Amino acid sequence: MKNEEMLSRIRELGINELKEKYKLLERPIQPKFKNLTINGMGFNINQYEIIGVGNFAIMDCSTPFFQMITCILTSFYKDLPLLSFDYILKGDKRQSIIEVDSLVTDKNNEMHKECIKKFKENLDSLKLEENEVKPCWYDDIKEASIDKTGSEADDDPILNLLKNMIQTFKEYEQKYDYLDIDKRVKKYNITREYTTNLVEKGGISTNMFKIAIGEDTTKEFYYTILFGTDCFKPNY
Repeated sequence: MKNEEMLSRIRELGINELKEKYKLLERPIQPKFKNLTINGMGFNINQYEIIGVGNFAIMDCSTPFFQMITCILTSFYKDLPLLSFDYILKGDKRQSIIEVDSLVTDKNNEMHKECIKKFKENLDSLKLEENEVKPCWYDDIKEASIDKTGSEADDDPILNLLKNMIQTFKEYEQKYDYLDIDKRVKKYNITREYTTNLVEKGGISTNMFKIAIGEDTTKEFYYTILFGTDCFKPNY
């Protein structure tokens, strides 16, 4: 399918899969971020509160040369990992970068191990060319991930993987108990620290934002929208 259509399908699939199970409340985007432009690229940004679950953020842009979209699903009430999906569409090429980041209070919990195993099985099902991945500072948190490239002919398997990943998230969200306030605070602090380190220690896309809008504004964007930590601080 055409790149613009693929971009729309990814966006719609993410939202609709969550809407099947949860109520989504779209949050207004602050004026300073509503028409965010980085290196001449204008971004469309949406943020949703998944009632009783956490934050879902979508950010995409389209240029004459490529299209890209990022979706980040962050749990705050149960001890689930963070899911991030990055797709880069360039001509006939399709790059999928998906991470399962264990921002949890107990990585040794049997339910967590089972959950990660299921996510890994999903990721392994996408039979595309693997890209070289360099070590990064949060490899101990990134318990499952792929960075693979295919073509337009692989659009359906790419979309099916996105669907299966969100369905697995929903499956285990139902199995987990809600965290008590002490563990909610601990999970929140883990997520907040990860978000801070992502900006301060950097990454390819994060560095692009830091150069364009500065470190402090990048932190604000990450805290308020992409990861939603400012919206889900526990009351205690």
